Amino acid sequence: MSKQPKAKQFTKKLQAFTIMEAMVAISILSITGFGALTGLLQARKMTEGSIYVATSTNVAQGYIEQLKSMDFRFLDEAVIEDLMSQGAADSLSVSPLPSNFETGNADTDIVNSKWIDINNTPTDAGDDLKIDIFLYIDDTTDEANGIGDSRKIVLRWEYLDNSSGTDVPVSNTLYTIRSRVPTF
Repeated sequence: MSKQPKAKQFTKKLQAFTIMEAMVAISILSITGFGALTGLLQARKMTEGSIYVATSTNVAQGYIEQLKSMDFRFLDEAVIEDLMSQGAADSLSVSPLPSNFETGNADTDIVNSKWIDINNTPTDAGDDLKIDIFLYIDDTTDEANGIGDSRKIVLRWEYLDNSSGTDVPVSNTLYTIRSRVPTF
């Protein structure tokens, strides 16, 4: 009589996750995902704020460069014509000199409001950045001390940064000196 081999029996139990283990794993993934999402949203807000700063600074610097290179006699006008902004003709009104250029004088400052289409959506004015520009030009000529025709040009700008969800006022100022000979 021949022995027949026995069929192999599996002695290992099938292992699976219990419902509790699955819930713990999902909870850990949810917390990690929420943390990553929060970080991404904060990075987006910071990027948007940086775009506002860079855009407003570039606009202000563009005006300063144009004022430095224009015909000197135009700097004594109440309204500076022949400027360009966003590819179109533009002008800036000159404010009377305040005692402090950094803060200006709310009673005498002339506001030059400029709207910049940050998101390149011409049909949606709601996402435009409004920049208020204040221009001061001071005659710094002092013949007694050997200083010929020269002007101190101060350009201050303000805008509201709402990238964090609340309106935060931002202000900055650029200074330059211009003599009859253009300074580039």
